[in-house]
Amino acid sequence: MQTREKVSEEELLTKLNEELLKHAELKNCSFISIYRSKPDKTGCNWSVKLRSSGAPHYISAPVTGKIMTDARKKYNLE
Repeated sequence: MQTREKVSEEELLTKLNEELLKHAELKNCSFISIYRSKPDKTGCNWSVKLRSSGAPHYISAPVTGKIMTDARKKYNLE
C-alpha cells in the first residue's frame, strides 16, 4: 500500500475539477461530490460522482477515468 496525501473532501473535489478544466472538450463536465468509503484493496478511501453533460461517453470516459485513477493513487480523505 502506498502513502497518499491526506486532503479534505473540498480539497479533493477542487483538485479533480482543476484537472478536468485542462480539457476544453469536457467544459460541461464536473466532479460534483466525494464519498468516503472503506479503504479498497489499494488503500483508497473515497469515490466520486461525476456530472458529464454534453460530452459523449467515448470522449469523457477516458479522460475522467485517468483523472480519477491518478487521484486515487495520490490522495486519501483525512
